[in-house]
Amino acid sequence: MEGLELRPLEPGVVRDATAEALGAACQVVAVVYRAPAEGLLDDLRCGRLAAVTDALAGWLGIEPPRGPHAPPGDDALHAAHLALFVSRPGGVPAPPYVGLVRDRELMGPSVRRLRADLEALGLRPAAEWRELPDHLAEVADAVDRLLEHGRSAAATGIAAAYLAPWFDRFADAVALHDDGGFYGEITGFLRRVLYEVTVPTEVTA
Repeated sequence: MEGLELRPLEPGVVRDATAEALGAACQVVAVVYRAPAEGLLDDLRCGRLAAVTDALAGWLGIEPPRGPHAPPGDDALHAAHLALFVSRPGGVPAPPYVGLVRDRELMGPSVRRLRADLEALGLRPAAEWRELPDHLAEVADAVDRLLEHGRSAAATGIAAAYLAPWFDRFADAVALHDDGGFYGEITGFLRRVLYEVTVPTEVTA
């Protein structure tokens, strides 16, 4: 995903403000939880990430996260991402794979179900997907692709079944172990946003 695109979030301005908010949240998830690369760094430097999170906070009537306005340096961001999501002595606090919430293992039954759900909706892994299929960023990309094609019910179903439970399970752990605060704050913020824009629902075409 090449950076973030600020979409309209004001109720009454768009036909489905909740779907627009879900799309914006998924764009944030897709760019934040991959290893910090030029996409995220550019979004931080030019203020795009701050603009999107501020818009989401304004739409919900809550405080925006401060991190996008005053992020850590590039090296600190890389170190925090590594320690929180990739490798840490004693275990990674929050592996970024949605299947772990249900299965407690990588590539377990939930990943097969996710693949089947996405294929039933006409989605197959895109060529640019670089992570395992149940990585937060890849699932968020899939939800955003569904929204781009006007399939808001299907997108909400995938987000409710796979994304929101990860944030419910791991947001507190990220906050506890993130010394710099950037990931802890934005993960807690996204937990709140995803709670507001998803409802328990079956995945529908």
